[in-house]
Amino acid sequence: MAYTRLSVLGRMLLPAQGKFAMAAPRTSKISAVLPAVAEVVPKGSVRMLEIAARAGVTAMTVSRALRTPNKVSPNTLERIHKAIDELGFVPNFVAGSLSSRQSRMVAVSVPSLANSVFSDFIEEMTATLIAKGYTTMVGCSSYDHKYEEEILSEFLGWRPAGVILTGSRHTERTKEMCKRSGVPIIETWCKTTKPLDIVVGFSNQRAVYEMTRSLMDWGYRKIGFGFVDSENNDRSMERRRGWKKALTEAGYECQDSRTQGGSFAIHEGAVILDKLLERHPDTDAIVFGSDTLAVGALMEAQRRGLRVPQDIAITGFGDVEIAGETVPALTTVRTPRRELGRVCAEVLLQKIGGTYDGPRIIDRGFEIVRRQSA
Repeated sequence: MAYTRLSVLGRMLLPAQGKFAMAAPRTSKISAVLPAVAEVVPKGSVRMLEIAARAGVTAMTVSRALRTPNKVSPNTLERIHKAIDELGFVPNFVAGSLSSRQSRMVAVSVPSLANSVFSDFIEEMTATLIAKGYTTMVGCSSYDHKYEEEILSEFLGWRPAGVILTGSRHTERTKEMCKRSGVPIIETWCKTTKPLDIVVGFSNQRAVYEMTRSLMDWGYRKIGFGFVDSENNDRSMERRRGWKKALTEAGYECQDSRTQGGSFAIHEGAVILDKLLERHPDTDAIVFGSDTLAVGALMEAQRRGLRVPQDIAITGFGDVEIAGETVPALTTVRTPRRELGRVCAEVLLQKIGGTYDGPRIIDRGFEIVRRQSA
């Protein structure tokens, strides 16, 4: 059995069968997803030779099972894990990283774990990396570029094999640290023409542009925009630009008073809808940069007795699970969150191994999913 641990922003989350369960509080701004048998507190002093003897294999096979489990047969791996559990063996990964001047850890920074799109992204990425013998340290920046810088500074002290960052906007010190680290850097959830190294993502601007154009094609004209209001959220800024570009090109009204920001919470979607309708009662559609906000707006519209989509259309962004379960079901932008996690990990592994010969900009695209809300 593989054991993993994930501690995030003062909380401990234990993934079990792909789900997260809450455990005891803890103060930490960094999390670590550890591979099989990499427990922090040892149960006893056990040598690798004892594990090998118990499992009926060589010490080299035990080492290979710990470092690159995908290169060991399932039956052999099961015997080794059983021996490890029985003897309480604790491998010393730190010693290995000191000798090689690089660990088998990958540092990852995401802006939030409250948003399930990032949870899915991390889960897929972690599974891909662990299968190749790499562990994952996850830091939560809370949409704060300075905090991301602090997290990265601590991560780099562990000599990670690679770094994955969310977004393309970072502090100058973060950029300099990435440059000096000498390890592969993947930026994701965005699309930029000047990545630090490799970018794996999609165009947030294009996605909202296409959604806004779709609403116009469906007959809507007075279209507002609701967004997650975070000063350093470059994805949200790009989505707002997409809304404005679509309306401007079509010659429709797109003044700032038809936009409204709010924090990332369902009830904020209701507040956004209230404020937009207060300023512009003729609003016939609202594009939201988040499914969470869109769901809150949908509920508020129903409380007001507004018919969706006849009186007002509402669209989201992300296609989280609830988007397909609301009544009416939410029209939204589907983002390839699990694919992003897998591709980021695969490209990073190739970069680490020196075999990557692909492009610097990898666009995984998006999909407009039309349901009943528009």
